[in-house]
Amino acid sequence: MYLTIKHFACLIAFYLSFQTTFGQNTTQKVKEYYSNGNIKLKGKLKNNDTIGYWFFYDERGFIIKKEKWHKGKLSWAIIYNEKQKPKEYIDKNGTIKKLKGCGC
Repeated sequence: MYLTIKHFACLIAFYLSFQTTFGQNTTQKVKEYYSNGNIKLKGKLKNNDTIGYWFFYDERGFIIKKEKWHKGKLSWAIIYNEKQKPKEYIDKNGTIKKLKGCGC
């Protein structure tokens, strides 16, 4: 039984569509808001893993924390004070370092 070129092409197209459907990387943006309408947090998920930069805000809309994620693992985080200046740095191991010049 020989496959014609048409049948072979159909099999290849079916295989590729199957691979694409199940191997897709889906990235979604996440945003949450406080009841007053101000943004609470924003970031991205890729295949349900936290990725990229995440920003966290207080109810007034001021940044309180910034995080960097890679493939679902925290790379680092910066905690901000009420004056919007970085006050603490947290590395991927969870070690907290106080930052100078924060005006704390």
